[in-house]
Amino acid sequence: MKRFTFPLERVRRWRSEQADLEELKLQQLRAEMGRLESARLSLTAEITGAERRVLDQFSMDAIELTSLGSYRLHMQHRIRELDTRKDQCAAKIVEQRQRVMEARRQAELLDRLRGKALDEWESALNKEQEALASELFLAKSTRNAR
Repeated sequence: MKRFTFPLERVRRWRSEQADLEELKLQQLRAEMGRLESARLSLTAEITGAERRVLDQFSMDAIELTSLGSYRLHMQHRIRELDTRKDQCAAKIVEQRQRVMEARRQAELLDRLRGKALDEWESALNKEQEALASELFLAKSTRNAR
């Protein structure tokens, strides 16, 4: 019997690679979300540190308080920008999860088709081997009967 071949093997491999690629894109988006969250925490810590340094002074000028207020507003604006980028990234993550699920579903469909074809091939191979074994047995028994 000829060896097993799956006619859609190239497509199956390509779909599997596509699913892996989509998974990689999802991981990259999650890493970006982590970087954005870290940047936000860092900005918040900077604001707190600056406030502490100014307010812990024995005496302070009005200019220092004005500068602190301006700095705080600037940093809050940057935090809002980061929050906007985080929201956009979260939306992209949701979309990418859908792409990953669809790519995995398509790859698994071809894997199941390949498995079914392999089972059918193995079944045909077993039948062929049984037929050959029974022919050999009959040939041997007729030879021995003579």
